[in-house]
Amino acid sequence: MEAILERNSRSRAAWAPIAVVALVGILLATVFATRAEANVSAFQGLASSPVELTAFAANPETGLMYAQQNGGTGFFRYDPRTNAWTELAPSPLSSGNNGGAAYLNGKIYVVYTGNSTEIAVYDIASNSWDTIDNPLAEGTGNIVAGNGRLYLVVNREFLSYDPVTETPTPLAEAPDFAPADCSEGFEKWGGLQVVGGKIYGHQGDGCRGFAVYDVTGNSWQELPLAPAIQAEETSDPEGPLLGSAYDPVTNTYITYGPYGGKTLYRFDIDSGSWSTGPLPFVVDDGGMAYISQPGLEGIYMIQGEEGTEFTRYTERNSTDLVPSMSAKVAKGGKITYSIQVRNNGPERASGVVLSNPLPAGATLVSAVTSLGTCTATSVLTCNLGLLRSGASASLTVQMKTRSKQLTNTATVSSLAFDIAAGNDSATAVAKQCVVPKIRNRAVKGAKKALRKSNCKPGKVSRRFNKKAKGKVIRGGKNRGALLPAGSKVKLVVSRGQKG
Repeated sequence: MEAILERNSRSRAAWAPIAVVALVGILLATVFATRAEANVSAFQGLASSPVELTAFAANPETGLMYAQQNGGTGFFRYDPRTNAWTELAPSPLSSGNNGGAAYLNGKIYVVYTGNSTEIAVYDIASNSWDTIDNPLAEGTGNIVAGNGRLYLVVNREFLSYDPVTETPTPLAEAPDFAPADCSEGFEKWGGLQVVGGKIYGHQGDGCRGFAVYDVTGNSWQELPLAPAIQAEETSDPEGPLLGSAYDPVTNTYITYGPYGGKTLYRFDIDSGSWSTGPLPFVVDDGGMAYISQPGLEGIYMIQGEEGTEFTRYTERNSTDLVPSMSAKVAKGGKITYSIQVRNNGPERASGVVLSNPLPAGATLVSAVTSLGTCTATSVLTCNLGLLRSGASASLTVQMKTRSKQLTNTATVSSLAFDIAAGNDSATAVAKQCVVPKIRNRAVKGAKKALRKSNCKPGKVSRRFNKKAKGKVIRGGKNRGALLPAGSKVKLVVSRGQKG
């Protein structure tokens, strides 16, 4: 433990403060040079924190964020709607040499790298604190909440903790990682993130190890090492530091570092690869959290020990969603639309939505989708969810109409940036034969009326009848019958009275 603390201290002492770039109110577009795809990202400078912060966490239900003073007990809340910080009741424990935090069931659980005995627990509703025993019995900044439990790791010791029953459960040993100059397993200054039934984590403290834990299988798998980055103030290339977040829009694990550097590390879970990009300020063992509230989406990052800068990072994958549609008309005015939505890439698209306003004169009968769910009022809306590059979703939509012609248009959208917005809609024109009034018409007029109604004149037979010669006595289909376009309608024509 002493060796770890000493190494961390040396890392920070090796470099001097660097001027940061003021970004308040400005969006900076960034393209990751190491990616073949055109991922679109931006930083937005926010109100500086009152003091240097650590142990950063967010309430996903409200979007409010919480952090503790680095090296102190001050505790603060940030509201992204007002872009303002508010001081709250102070923590009963000093954060010392950094810490981590996680939100669970209305409370913020704060762990500290230098405290092996206690965890501070902040109750949001009452603005009050309590402490509980540290189930890890070792100081760490690596904590995450998932499945109603807390997960903590340091070195190779990994466990889950149920705050309700106060029960710790030892889990599979973390990987040793084994890069030079780092201890086995996770350093105290790393990060964990829950992604579905898995937990991703980086080694931290400038070390480059990265791994994923399978909750069901209780097993770890090492993943590609984080890139080695050379900062101006360090002699050797290093990896990321304390703090991480998961972006569900792009399915990426985000962290930053190294000591004395300003690099954003981005692990694409779909491709299993790392990329890096520039940060607006130098970082040092801070923290970050993802917020999903509409209009506030993004990863919020504190600067940590290096200063009070604060920013929101947003990114969108680049993709090309293309819908196609065909229509098939059956008897009785039923029109079946076959719709396909394909992601032509290059990257995944999340939050895919197909919007289909119901054409005038049409009634929706049913909508079935291979992905997600559909709801309808005057607009059929199908939330298809995630479409990876090259993947498709199929929909079968049935409508009923008495119209001779129905023009139906569907449009697709997503949370990704569409590189070819001109092909986001598909239209299909369905025509049907609506048998017109043909009785008592001359043959020529009846045929004209049929063609105008998308029907085709069929066989003409003649019979003696009291009707005037050449008038249609009846048709092969009743007036108002609904048939596929081009259906033939027989005509029975009067030959006049017999004799």
